[in-house]
Amino acid sequence: MNRDAIVGLVCLVLSAVLYATLGHIEEPRAAAFPRTIIIAMGFLSALMLLQHLLFPKPQAKQAPFPLLRVGGLFVIIIVYLAMLEVVGFYLASFLFFMAVVCIMGFKRLTTKQVLSWALGAVVFTGVLFVLFKVLLEVQTPRGLLI
Repeated sequence: MNRDAIVGLVCLVLSAVLYATLGHIEEPRAAAFPRTIIIAMGFLSALMLLQHLLFPKPQAKQAPFPLLRVGGLFVIIIVYLAMLEVVGFYLASFLFFMAVVCIMGFKRLTTKQVLSWALGAVVFTGVLFVLFKVLLEVQTPRGLLI
């Protein structure tokens, strides 16, 4: 079994466990978003597992663990959580998205790339706004700036 199969199987089992715990949420509307995410996670995990079973890839030499990137992402998540109450959810999410794509795509850091990432961050933040404020009518953390 390769890494894709193991990850697919673990995520599929995790999806089933998380879906089973949704029954403990008393408010049906509060469970709508987590249910959607869990179903999507289960579906994509099943696809990943099915892809491994139907189209197996030969074992390739694995690259070393990207400790610097993973550590950087962990720090970014901690900073994001700390910034939520200070600058607000939407600005913190924009900055978080920009920081993550800069860390993940550091080797190809060009002006054009940064501008396209900024556009992606604006779209990402807009989707979050529509999802939480308009569709789900959920209160998001408000900060000094927003």
